[in-house]
Amino acid sequence: MEKIGLTISMPFKNKDDAHKAYLALRPELDFKGRAKIALKEIPEKRRILISIEADDLPSLHAAVGSQLRALKVITGVQNFAEE
Repeated sequence: MEKIGLTISMPFKNKDDAHKAYLALRPELDFKGRAKIALKEIPEKRRILISIEADDLPSLHAAVGSQLRALKVITGVQNFAEE
């Protein structure tokens, strides 16, 4: 069966914020769900890549939603810390 996938490319204001987001998301990789999640840090572009692969659309939808919620919390905390 073919897998379906999606990649999220998330930019940050600086390398430090991108690295902290990477470290915050890394524990999610150990979660044994129905989707495979890979995380890559690209410091020179101040961004992280989240690649998600699943067997079916509901599993992909759940994994994408989970990662987007985590990114929303991370960026919210980073923005709050700047104020």
